[in-house]
Amino acid sequence: MKTIRNIFLLILLGWASETLACTTAIVSGKYTVDGRPLMLKQRDSGRIKNVYVSGDSAKYAWTAVVPIEDNTERGVMYGQNEVGLVVMNSTSYNLEQKTDNPLKRGNIMCWALERCATVDEFEEMISEMKFFSYGSNYGVMDAEGHVAYFECGHLGYKKYDADDPTVAPHGYIVRSNFGMSGDIKEGKGFARYNKAVEILEDAYQHKNICWDTLLKMARCMEHGMTRVNLYDQMPSNENSEDIAYFCDFIPRYTTASTYMVQGVRKGESPLLTTGWTCISSPLVTVTIPIWTLPKEELPKCVTRDENGHCLLVDWATMMKSYIWPLEYSDGQNYIRLGRLINRAGTGLMQQIKPVEDEILKRGKKIQKHFYKKNKIDKDKLKDYYKWVDAYVAEEYRKIGSSHGLTLK
Repeated sequence: MKTIRNIFLLILLGWASETLACTTAIVSGKYTVDGRPLMLKQRDSGRIKNVYVSGDSAKYAWTAVVPIEDNTERGVMYGQNEVGLVVMNSTSYNLEQKTDNPLKRGNIMCWALERCATVDEFEEMISEMKFFSYGSNYGVMDAEGHVAYFECGHLGYKKYDADDPTVAPHGYIVRSNFGMSGDIKEGKGFARYNKAVEILEDAYQHKNICWDTLLKMARCMEHGMTRVNLYDQMPSNENSEDIAYFCDFIPRYTTASTYMVQGVRKGESPLLTTGWTCISSPLVTVTIPIWTLPKEELPKCVTRDENGHCLLVDWATMMKSYIWPLEYSDGQNYIRLGRLINRAGTGLMQQIKPVEDEILKRGKKIQKHFYKKNKIDKDKLKDYYKWVDAYVAEEYRKIGSSHGLTLK
């Protein structure tokens, strides 16, 4: 582990920041607090707005996130289906090669959700594709507790199983924007990789790996190479003119959403697979639990309305412009830190936290009820989502108003 990390630290200096910069992780249930496997996708993209959609026209019904402008609703960025299969990906720059293969990452993940029930079935599906025009690390989980990466590129694919001690001695695997099966020097995202590994290793040593660990990772404000921690630089209040350099942390300007999946134990209903999701930037978006049920049983605040808008995405977009106010040159690398966090506790992330805490407290309570019954109580879930929608709308209105921000 130390040897690999030292190699990455040497390579780090040669890479500038990149746009497609997802940070992902998988964890075997053998190493988590509750025995359920875990998965993280921190989605970075130039297509910054996304939305939850559902599909039920194929073998399996599914729930997933797509770019908000994707009216086909098939460009899946991550998601889960009714039999407990979960799929995500990160771009792998050292496995890329331009070919005539028309298969896109989103289409592959949509097909997987429609057709596959297990990690093995996903492998069977991609084995028939032979090669891939876009290098990608696919993370896949199933209801049997299996979780693995498939590094896919122009030479085919290679599987990395989180239960294999030769590749995951502590039960977790991290991928940013490179594959271990490719030339490491051609990869990207090593600073984010290093920090993610450090967080999971610390959780492993303290025997407390849980989905909350992944949320901590998604919002980590310490850089994986420079060790700069922005909490050590907090201005006195939100009116401070202090500008902070904000580049290649795990959360980025281009972070479009965060997906933290809590799988199921053997014997549990696969419908209990929980996707704890920030539909936009985790710095300014609350986490909401999502289960795979019909479309009308998703929270309205993470789906399109009749005008094609998503409430939380609209608020997050406005709040990000407030935090990243510089619109010229490399403005996205510089933030008004006091507007995000400050010593007075009035930063946006600090004001949003108690709102999220209440959502999570109630979400964990209803999840515990589902576990006890080993099924989803649709009436309780509808009531919870109805409360979430009203609570989010009101609290974001209050927080936005305190900073002079209002939605039209």
